[in-house]
Amino acid sequence: MRVTRGRALRGPRRPALARPLAPPRAAAMRDGDRLDAPSSASNSSRRVALGGAALATLLATLPTRDAAVAADAGDWSSPGLAAEDPLPDVKYVKTGDGLVYEQVNQGAGEPAKAGDVAVFHWIIRRANGYFIYGSIDCGIGCGNGDPSEYRLGPDGNLIAGLDELLTGMRPGEKRRALVPPALGYVRKGMEPQPPEFGQKRQVEAHANEPLVFEVKLIKTRTAA
Repeated sequence: MRVTRGRALRGPRRPALARPLAPPRAAAMRDGDRLDAPSSASNSSRRVALGGAALATLLATLPTRDAAVAADAGDWSSPGLAAEDPLPDVKYVKTGDGLVYEQVNQGAGEPAKAGDVAVFHWIIRRANGYFIYGSIDCGIGCGNGDPSEYRLGPDGNLIAGLDELLTGMRPGEKRRALVPPALGYVRKGMEPQPPEFGQKRQVEAHANEPLVFEVKLIKTRTAA
């Protein structure tokens, strides 16, 4: 048999072994295809639960009669204005022009009167509890702890509801009031005003709504 030089003899050609198939690349699953993906019903339930929790938190910050009577609750819905000696039986007072307020605790000294300069802390909220501003040092949205000073009476520039609320208060006394729009910011430039532009816009935007004020009279002095 003739052999071709330079080539090795080869046996019969073996069939190539089949390569094992690689596992298919996992495609990215859509949220709706995942077994652990929340369903639309569970998403709705979660939204309802979160909304309920937020609402409960908001309601917890609103002043209530039970909270006003309980001394251990601080007798005040805002930080920094807790009443030291709350009244045992808090009563709501409605004046002839529609101002509704509660006296949280007793003060001492001469009552504030028209012509006096009232030195006081104040907090303003919407009637639904939405916080707008506070002069006390209570964090974001609050002042630096310095009280405000305004002259009481027709010569002053306070809104009518707050002027009426402060008149008759004694130093150390605290009151919480619902001020109707007619006794509130009926024109631009009325006081008191928050210092920041955004807070001023909030006051202006909600001037046609009842507003909740919480005030603590620090002292009064004679106008210069």
